[in-house]
Amino acid sequence: MGVLGAFAVTVWLCGPRAAAVLAAKMQSAEENSPKVALDRVGFVRLPEWLEQPMLLEVSEACSPWLSDEVGILDERSGRKLRDGLRTVPWVRDVRIERVFPDRFRLHLELRRPVLAVRSADGQPLCVVDRDGVALPHVELALPYVQLYREGGSPTMAVVPGDVCDEPRVHAAVGVANEWRERLAPIVARCPTLVEIDATNLGERWIPGPQYPEVRVTLRRHDGAPVVFGYGRPVDSPLPRVPVRNKAAVLSSVLQQHEGLDGLVAGDLRFRRRWADYLQPRAQGVRDPYADWKQLPPADGR
Repeated sequence: MGVLGAFAVTVWLCGPRAAAVLAAKMQSAEENSPKVALDRVGFVRLPEWLEQPMLLEVSEACSPWLSDEVGILDERSGRKLRDGLRTVPWVRDVRIERVFPDRFRLHLELRRPVLAVRSADGQPLCVVDRDGVALPHVELALPYVQLYREGGSPTMAVVPGDVCDEPRVHAAVGVANEWRERLAPIVARCPTLVEIDATNLGERWIPGPQYPEVRVTLRRHDGAPVVFGYGRPVDSPLPRVPVRNKAAVLSSVLQQHEGLDGLVAGDLRFRRRWADYLQPRAQGVRDPYADWKQLPPADGR
C-alpha cells in the first residue's frame, strides 16, 4: 500500500510537468526538423487523361498553397497544407507522404472533366466532372451541352466546386459517362462524341417519338456533324434502350457508311429498322415518322 501510494503521489505531482516537458521536446523537434521548400514542385506521375491546359490550370490554382517552407515534422503546417489544397475545386482529395530528409510527396486525387457547358449563345460557362461538380472553364477535348432557350434558361450560375443544379447538365453528364465507359469501347472506330443535346428533357419542348429527350452529335470523318436520336436520360424512371443495342446500331451504320460518310442524321434507338431513320434516306425509303395513311403506295398504286 505504501509503494502504491508513493507511485500515485509521484504521478500526481510529476505527471503534468512530464507532459509539458514532452510537449516542449516535440515542439522543438518540429521546429528544428529539416525544412521542406513547398515552392520547389515537380510532377512524379500524371494521369494519361490530364491535358496540358488543365495541368496549367491545376498548377496555378494550387500555387497559393505551395509557397514558403515548413518543417517536415510540423504537423500543424502539414494539416494546413492538406486542408488548403482540398479547397481547390480541381482537387477531390489530398494525401501527404513524408520523404525524409526534406521532401513531401503530395498525392492529389483530381476531378476529371467529362463535359463542357455553354450558354445559349455558345459562350463557355464551365466544365463538369462525372458527379456534376462545376470546374473553371478550360479548353479541353470534351463533348459539350448547350443551354438552348427552347429547353429553359439560356445560362446558369456557376460556383466552382459546387454541384450544378441544371437538369440538362446532369442529363448530359450521365450520357457522357455512359458513352465513354460503356458504348465507345465496344464500337470499332467509334466516332467522336461532339454534343449532347438535352433540350427536350422531359419532352418539355416537343413531345413525340421523333424528338427524343436526348440527342447526340457525332463527328463525321470529314468533320461535319451527324445528329442521332439517343433516347431517355440515364436516370430516367421510364424504360430505356439498352446501351448494347445502341452500340449495335452504330456499328451497323458504320459498316454501311464508313466514318458516317454522307450522313447528316440517324437514330440509335431502333435496332431492327435503323436504316429507315438515316438521312439522307436511300431512294424508295419512306419517312418512318410520316403519316403513312396519307401517303400513296410506294409503287404509285
